[in-house]
Amino acid sequence: MTGSPLRTVYFHGLPGSAAELAGFGPEIAGRTAGFHVAARGGDFPRLAAGLAARLPEGALRLVGFSLGAQAALRVAPLLGERVTRIDLVSPAAPLQLGVFLKGMAGAPVFRAALAGRRAFAALTLVQAQVARHAPERMAAALMAKARGEDRALAADPRFIAALAQSLRHSLLDSREAYMAEIRAYVADWRPDLARVQQPVSIWQGSEDDWTPPAMAEALAAALPHRPQVTVLPGLSHFSTLRHYLEAEAA
Repeated sequence: MTGSPLRTVYFHGLPGSAAELAGFGPEIAGRTAGFHVAARGGDFPRLAAGLAARLPEGALRLVGFSLGAQAALRVAPLLGERVTRIDLVSPAAPLQLGVFLKGMAGAPVFRAALAGRRAFAALTLVQAQVARHAPERMAAALMAKARGEDRALAADPRFIAALAQSLRHSLLDSREAYMAEIRAYVADWRPDLARVQQPVSIWQGSEDDWTPPAMAEALAAALPHRPQVTVLPGLSHFSTLRHYLEAEAA
């Protein structure tokens, strides 16, 4: 891999899409234009094989945001030494590492997925109908109780439009893939953490109520090689992603 360029593979949140990279403005969108945004669906061996085929040469940096952290961590061992670093931003760790649901804004989705396929499918169908007819209103509602620096994003029409696009992508265009990966997330995937041998770094907002700081600390403790954890005072979920992209996307 000597002399080959470092390629960045981006695993978006759920609901999420490539629009996450455009929602913070043209400067960050330009910096991330070369990111490969991985299509998902909960089948991580298939995802790894697809990435190896599409990006056959060069070292890889995996960036996992929010629920994308699961995909980054479960794909990395399958890609082996090609992965030279894993960056996790506001990472969602296995639920079984602690008692987290009470403090997570997305808890109703995870509880429905834990309750079984029928309950989860029913909730997702309702969400899909809202995303179809009023995506920006749905996005604004998700950000209504934003904390820390996420409050400024909640008031930014450009960010809300990007979030609305992500909701439509996950809940309408890729609903089955979205549901499959959420089901994989709520299952116990702690054993996969022991297989991660590549260097990991974590960026975590102190005010995050989507993936709380205690979850990032539990994840760091569970990995074979304890990663560097950068806690960002005053930042929450999406503002931590913005900070990471400003600092590390080049």
